[in-house]
Amino acid sequence: MTLLLTPFDVEEGLIQLPGAPVRSIWALTCPTPECTCRTAIVLSAPGARDVLAERGRPAAEAWLANAQYGQAAQNLSGVTAFAIDLDSRALFPAVGEVPLDAALHPEVREVANRIDDDELDAIARVWHRGKGEEPPPEPGANGSKIEIEAWRPGERVAWDETAAWLRGDTFILGERSYEAVELYCVEANCKCAEVIVDFSPVVPRGAPHRGYVTFDGDAATLHSTHERQRDDLTQLWSAYLQRYPRHRERFRNRTEVMHDLAGRIVAAPARPKARRNDPCPCGSGKKFKKCCGGTDA
Repeated sequence: MTLLLTPFDVEEGLIQLPGAPVRSIWALTCPTPECTCRTAIVLSAPGARDVLAERGRPAAEAWLANAQYGQAAQNLSGVTAFAIDLDSRALFPAVGEVPLDAALHPEVREVANRIDDDELDAIARVWHRGKGEEPPPEPGANGSKIEIEAWRPGERVAWDETAAWLRGDTFILGERSYEAVELYCVEANCKCAEVIVDFSPVVPRGAPHRGYVTFDGDAATLHSTHERQRDDLTQLWSAYLQRYPRHRERFRNRTEVMHDLAGRIVAAPARPKARRNDPCPCGSGKKFKKCCGGTDA
């Protein structure tokens, strides 16, 4: 395992969850810079941060020593320990790769249900810091323009294009995974409340697009690419509603933020198209023809 390159305070992962009863979590993320895993081991205990800081210290010390901190977390007394995928929110035991059935672990389920977007974003920042990196900056910081490639006035804008990309919003359906992309109106005087949630295929590359959902503030309308794919889109939307039970509030708040950005969003100059033997723009390190420019892309 590669040693951490820059100083890092492991207690940055200590977070007190909102709401009652008082409960805290401690996120320990993979410290290996070249590792692409997106999971974090979460320790949790009733009480404020200082209570968990004392109980979880052996796992944190194992993390700092590049030892088996997952095993140390699993062995803690009076602490609930599990792993969570930052993008799909899938749960796993602190040691092992078999997904955890939350229904069989009510305390894990209780903690996981209280980890919302803000907490996951905080853990994602710890993920970057733990690897010796700085989290990506917010687009348009200090009131500057937000450049979006190929955007044209009147088009909707994805939420993730106006905020620092810290993690995805992945949904798994069988052996395939999809990214939920929320699209909002950015017209200053627009009174519409419509939000589009598009489910874009991620794995495998080139998988058929299942469609999108429009939500007008009261009801959702499903738009499947083909009728035979409607069942899959229905399952994806059902999973989205389960993940975001307060989706109306979520859409309303984000719509207000996006309307406030009106006038700051501009089209960015299109990047030169990659040639077959050029490095792939996605940053994989592969040649374009062997990655996103492949025949199955």
